[in-house]
Amino acid sequence: MSLEMFQNWVVETGLAISLLIALILIIRRPFARAFGANAAYALWSLPLIRLCLPGVTVPEKWIPGFIRNTASGIMDASKGEFSAIPALPPRDIIETKAGLQSASFEFFTLTQTLVAAWLSIAVLWLGYQFFQQFKFKARLVSESQLPSSALMSEIQTARAQAGLKKTPDVRLSTQNIGPLVTGVFNPLVILPQNFEGRFDARQRNFALIHEFSHIKRFDLWVALTALIFRGLNWPNPLVHYASHKLRVDQEAACDAFVVKVTGGETAHSYAETLVKAVKQTRGLAKPNSYLALSLTQTDTKISKGD
Repeated sequence: MSLEMFQNWVVETGLAISLLIALILIIRRPFARAFGANAAYALWSLPLIRLCLPGVTVPEKWIPGFIRNTASGIMDASKGEFSAIPALPPRDIIETKAGLQSASFEFFTLTQTLVAAWLSIAVLWLGYQFFQQFKFKARLVSESQLPSSALMSEIQTARAQAGLKKTPDVRLSTQNIGPLVTGVFNPLVILPQNFEGRFDARQRNFALIHEFSHIKRFDLWVALTALIFRGLNWPNPLVHYASHKLRVDQEAACDAFVVKVTGGETAHSYAETLVKAVKQTRGLAKPNSYLALSLTQTDTKISKGD
């Protein structure tokens, strides 16, 4: 890929991704009402698909003129195109060509520096997030205990209902954090220590199915992909804002899956479980990891039972 092609790809892809995100933010709610929560959740795959399809370009007129003119002017100079240069003595032509080649080299070096800086910041930001995730999960394990045998029986039942073949690690937090699930490769489900006393049997079943459904639906992998996508697009504030809306739509899609698994008539009881979970965690520390999916991270209207 030439320098000009790379520069055009960066500009066009960044613009296309921003336009797609803006469109999704506008239509996500009416789209969900018309086609369901899963369809709205699927919309968020479009920016990633666009990132992986560099051959698709936006119209040239959408690219700011100063960017087009600067890029084309410098690249023409780097190719040695001197059609616009008036007739000059041989010595002046040599000096002019050398000057243009020097400018082209400086531009190429500057571009390399900017790309290196961009990737360095992305790697540092992602490294920090992964380090935070490691500390977060280690703290959850150290501040938790294994569930009782009675609760383990409920866990096995909920695991089967969610369609999981293997029971993930489930622990009770002594800090009453949860319900939540975290860990992409080795999922860990965290329940509050007062889980059995705070929630009745049916609500416990809903909460467990919800967290197991995140694992079944590969939502943690989606969260990881979204995190990497944010890292690569770190200068774009729209990408960071959209990630929170993605999380809301992810939870809504998971809620719809739980209602489908448990039966449509359970929707009201499930909404009550969400409300209780939100109240349970009110005033407590929120998960400080983008790779943790919590039952309480849901839409305001859903949490109110509307």
